[in-house]
Amino acid sequence: MGNTTSIRDLPPMEQLAIEQALYSRLGEDVSTKNPDSLRGMVDVDMVENYRNTGYKSRDVFVNGHKVGTHSVRIGKDKDAQTVRRFEVTSDAALDDWVRGDDSRMFWDAYITSHRAEFAKWYFECMGELPDGCEMVTETVPAQSPQVLGTTLCIDAGKVADAISGYLPTTLARMLEGGGEDA
Repeated sequence: MGNTTSIRDLPPMEQLAIEQALYSRLGEDVSTKNPDSLRGMVDVDMVENYRNTGYKSRDVFVNGHKVGTHSVRIGKDKDAQTVRRFEVTSDAALDDWVRGDDSRMFWDAYITSHRAEFAKWYFECMGELPDGCEMVTETVPAQSPQVLGTTLCIDAGKVADAISGYLPTTLARMLEGGGEDA
């Protein structure tokens, strides 16, 4: 780079080449889609820490300076709920009922629909269940909140200040694929 003091002093194409190289290299490390990435490893540690301690967030420091936070996103508790579903308990009884005089007008719906879906539909229309069907009520147990992922909030300006004397060397080593000590 010669006598330039800033990447912004370079021609636009050179700036773009450097920034694209950084973006490509760093994108691999910060990817949330790859569990083997640096971000993936840190996220696993954060989730384990949450499960062990209950702490949902921690401060992120670089060279002793707070530069952001890393936190766990948690879903909401789900209360127990009652669910209704319709079951055919006797195919023969339902077949007899469908062929009876009270159900002739419902024959097409029965033929073109699944039997349990038909029983539900008939119940919703008529307020009663056909013979051979019953409504089953079950309770789905409450569920603890699930970990949805993590959020990493980093202030780039604070990071730049925290590594101000090391920035060029650090970036060069990252482009080469190594860490600071590479």
